[in-house]
Amino acid sequence: MERATRQTDRQAERFQALLEVGSQISSARDVDQVLQEVLERISGLLNAEAATLFVHDRDNRELWGRAVKGESLKDIRIPDSMGIAGHVFSTGRTLMLGDAYDDARFNPEIDRQSGFHTCSVIAAPLRHLSGPVLGVLQVLDRKVDAFSAEDKALVEGISAQVAAVLDNVMLVEQLRRGAEELASRVSDLDALYEIEQAVSSVTAQADLLERILSIAMERVGARAGSILLAEEDRDSLFFRSAKGERSEALVSLRLKTGQGIAGHVAESGEVVRVKNAEDSEFHDRSVARRLGVVTGAVLCVPVGAGNRSFGALELLNKKGGFSEKDERLAVLLASQVGRALQRRQSQDEIERRARLATIGQMLSGVLHDLRTPLTVVGGYAEMMAGEDEPALRAEMSAQILNQLQHISDMQQETLAFVRGERSVFIRKVFMHVFMRELTEQLVQEFAGCSVELKVHTGYTGAARFDESKIKRVIFNLSRNAIDAMPEGGRFLLSVEREGDEVVFRAKDNGPGIPKEIADRLFESFVTSGKKHGTGLGLAIVRKIAQEHGGSVSCKTQIGKGTSFEVRLPAGTAADT
Repeated sequence: MERATRQTDRQAERFQALLEVGSQISSARDVDQVLQEVLERISGLLNAEAATLFVHDRDNRELWGRAVKGESLKDIRIPDSMGIAGHVFSTGRTLMLGDAYDDARFNPEIDRQSGFHTCSVIAAPLRHLSGPVLGVLQVLDRKVDAFSAEDKALVEGISAQVAAVLDNVMLVEQLRRGAEELASRVSDLDALYEIEQAVSSVTAQADLLERILSIAMERVGARAGSILLAEEDRDSLFFRSAKGERSEALVSLRLKTGQGIAGHVAESGEVVRVKNAEDSEFHDRSVARRLGVVTGAVLCVPVGAGNRSFGALELLNKKGGFSEKDERLAVLLASQVGRALQRRQSQDEIERRARLATIGQMLSGVLHDLRTPLTVVGGYAEMMAGEDEPALRAEMSAQILNQLQHISDMQQETLAFVRGERSVFIRKVFMHVFMRELTEQLVQEFAGCSVELKVHTGYTGAARFDESKIKRVIFNLSRNAIDAMPEGGRFLLSVEREGDEVVFRAKDNGPGIPKEIADRLFESFVTSGKKHGTGLGLAIVRKIAQEHGGSVSCKTQIGKGTSFEVRLPAGTAADT
């Protein structure tokens, strides 16, 4: 009777202890606190010498002993199918052994590492209701048959409670890590957004790299940093942008390909992250000695795009060292640097090809257009050689000079257009004088062709413009008309004052301009099959009009002719 009473009291005591353990672990704030509470409590209840609580690491397929009771057992990681703990985890069933060395499933390697000799073992799966096994609770003792069936039941009861609480705590931890990861990604996106803004707003490459380096240093907390770019022709790296202590001295430095951490990263494409530069086998102490600086933590990532390596982004001297998060962000920013450099390189190549194509088109047009005046010059020169009549020789000489002037004008307007010259010399012009001189020159231009010239000067007051350039506008329009009407026609030039504008109109009754080129008439090298002209004439007309703050427009109708209108706004026109 007394024995039964003692057994009942013991069961009640353990039941009460079980309730207390449940209360303690349910109020724990994190996983480590849960594990510590469990191991302290269960070791005391069972008088066990050691206890380990394994949690399953799904990513690495390991059992991780996150908390241990007993000085000889510390952190443990084992495959989730190894030993007693692995067997219990795999089967989901509790195992109690009186002497572990008698069981083939026991792995004595941990005993050899720790110096603890395991005999008695109770290992119970951590499973809440019908959910998955989360780990294993294992209680150990050096004595053989140290545990009873009641001990086993107690361990199983505590394991079920631990599983319930651990399930919730691990979920909270997972949510917390997810929130931290999300915050980190948002921070990364903010940094990328800043980079995109810089790429869109900063035109100079040097300014863009300076901005990216500043963002990188600020985001990761680096005290110094640099962007190094490769010089293929010199087989070296140079500091394109640098910030921090003695950064101004870096501008003149060159690193050989593969030299130092940055050289290695640029050459290999590998990331280097160390708490101290001396920890890296690639560290070149000579650079630090030359600058007289101490290099601490280093994070260096390659700068590239596609299969092309441009250099390296190096961040230095963060207090406490750089983290994996810092590395991830640096890699993202370095990729943005690489893409920006690739875009700039592609743009430069496109512009270079466009310039070559433009020069080719221009030379082709100029060489073609030179044939006509040179043929005329050659013909008149031959005629003059056999002509004795002074008047005829004088007329032929005038024609030769006229053609040479035409060649000179063609050369000047082509060179001015290619150079992008924008200088205009605005001065006061008396329209009756300007139009009289212009008419005399146009008469010579139209001489020998079957196109009838008419000039109407409706405005004889004063205006302000560049006289020579406006003459060039009129001559380009008149030559267009002559070329468009090889069989003859009429060309009317007029000038009027309309409000605060001086308006020049050039109208012909030629065949009109084909629809396929009418919309791009003022672009370079656009022609409609004329015998003369460089294809720049109307582009030059528009350029000159815009330089004066004016405009040019065109109206055309197939079979009825074309008219051009050049307007000089109030800013250039003046009252008499």
